[in-house]
Formats: sequence, structure tokens, C-alpha cells
Amino acid sequence: MLRQVLISLCLIGLTTAAVTVDASQHCDCTELNQADCALALAWCLWNTSDAECQAYSLTCEDLTSQTLCDAADSCKWNSGTCEEWDPSCSDGTTAALCNDIDECYWNKSNACASFSSCADYAADNCPADQWCTASSGTCAAYTFVTCSSFTTAATCMGADSKTSSCAWANDNTCKSLGAVSACSDLNNFTSRCNSSGSCVYEGTACRAEKCSDATTEIGCNAIETGDTTYSLCTWSSTSGTCADAADTSALTKDNCYSRTFRNYKWSSDNKCVACDDLVDNDDTSNSVILGAFVLLALIA
Repeated sequence: MLRQVLISLCLIGLTTAAVTVDASQHCDCTELNQADCALALAWCLWNTSDAECQAYSLTCEDLTSQTLCDAADSCKWNSGTCEEWDPSCSDGTTAALCNDIDECYWNKSNACASFSSCADYAADNCPADQWCTASSGTCAAYTFVTCSSFTTAATCMGADSKTSSCAWANDNTCKSLGAVSACSDLNNFTSRCNSSGSCVYEGTACRAEKCSDATTEIGCNAIETGDTTYSLCTWSSTSGTCADAADTSALTKDNCYSRTFRNYKWSSDNKCVACDDLVDNDDTSNSVILGAFVLLALIA
């Protein structure tokens, strides 16, 4: 009897398991075929001589033209060569250049410098990330609101502190709402729950979105389960419903790699299978910043 129960539990687990992927990682380049390799230009390049997909890493020195060099945020063209560059505020000689440098702002004195006070900036260069707001042609410090002073859902808006904002609650009052880390944090805020993009209000509580919530095939793709993790969904044309994907058999050579957030590959026996090795995405590298543009220019 115990053996039968254990077998049943195992079968239930097998039939309800979902396919989960991590968007912060991608397949090791060497595992990809040519078609999938072409979709991974931020990290991989097809080597025609060896007929294999290989990882690449670009440095500023590899960029031999000023056009390519200037396209990279951390490179600078200097006397005919491209060099590594860590810009400071003093390098921002125009408003456009200044706005591309971290923690630097173009002020009324037409200088690029660290933030001082909102009044030091023109309305068209008003630094919103420093809680400044442009109004009536001037840049001024943001005025925090008192949420309880709003009496309608239409007027319940704005921030009451740097870490909280106003939201219309289920008791028809405007309340202060802090950072949301889970759907349950929105149990008392139906409207905010349904507009979150990853939560759904059901009954008297806000819950995480499910594949079954999707009502169209185009919306039946994946649901967010963490900061970078997703659970794949699959559409049934017979029943017209969306459900958790128990496997990747419904995916094709054209969408296997992209639909699995670059965690699966198309195999030589025509199946969508999990990659043996996943590599962390390096979002700060020049390779990602330049992507296909630089690569295509280099090999043209």
C-alpha cells in the first residue's frame, strides 16, 4: 500500500512539474547550432572555418574605427586608437555627453558636475532621479504629498516619501504603500494588484499570476516567478486554454531558444532540450552593449 502511494505521488509530481528558466543566464556558446548562435550575438559568434559557435569578448583595442569606438560607452578614440575610458563629469562637455555619465548632471552654468540642488538646473535638464521635478519652466524639489488628503481614486497619486507612494485601497481610501516584494503585499489594493503585471486579484487576495490566467495564445508564454526566473506556459488549441508547460515538446527550432530565455537549444535530433551548461549574462560588458552592431561591422 505504501509503495502504491509513493508511486502515485511521484507520478503526480511528474505530471505537474513546470519548466522553469533563468533569464540571467544563457547557453554556453559551444552548444548552439548556427541558427541559435545567430540569436546570441551579445555573447556568441559563428566560426565558419570550424563550423561551430564560439564565445567572444571585445575590448576597446579591438575596435579599429572611430565610429565603432564611439558606440561603446567605456571606450574613447584617441590619436587613431580606441582606448578604455572611465569618464568623469569633467568629460561631459555637452548636455548630451553629460547625461550619459553616471552621477553627472548638466547645470545652469553649462557645466557637467555632481548633483547640487534642484534649483541649479534648467527645466529641460531637471534630474528626476534626484527627486527634482520640472514645473512652470523651472526645476524644483519634488513636493511629497499626504495620501490621506486625497478622496478619490483619480486623485490618489504621487509619492509621500522616497520609499512609498499613494495607492487606492479596497476600503475606498488613499493609503501609503511601500515597496512591494510579494503579491500578498497588495491584498488591500485590488487596482494596484491587477495593474502590477505579475499579480492577479482573486476573491479577497492578491496572488501570483498563473499560466491559466492567459486567455489568448499570444499571451500564453511565461510567468514571472522571481527576479530573473520564469515558468513556461503552453497553449492548447483543442481546449483554448493556457497551462503550465510540463516539457518543451511544443516548441520548434524557430522559437526554442528565444521562448526559453536562452536556456534551451535545438538539438541535432530535432528536440528542444536544456543546455548542459549555462553562463551568467555579463550585462556590463562591451560585448552586450555593442551587440550585433559591432560584430556585423567587424566582419563586414
